[in-house]
Amino acid sequence: MAVSHLPTIYDAFLDYLVEKATPPEILVFKVPDDAEERLVDLLERQSAGQLTAEETVELEYMRRFDSLVSVLKAKALEALH
Repeated sequence: MAVSHLPTIYDAFLDYLVEKATPPEILVFKVPDDAEERLVDLLERQSAGQLTAEETVELEYMRRFDSLVSVLKAKALEALH
């Protein structure tokens, strides 16, 4: 499954992960609680206009990671069918 908004290298990496981990293992992946708490903190601080430049970059990395995991889980679901 090629995803048009992801560079080919990302798509190849996600395919690799789907092949190496079982789809059910991928589907139950959850970020650690401390990472989730950090994300909520950054989002709240962003809404208040209080993020530093470094925190803005950190938040962007978190958003990209979330997008990547979402696509990975979609590929895992597809692999189950």
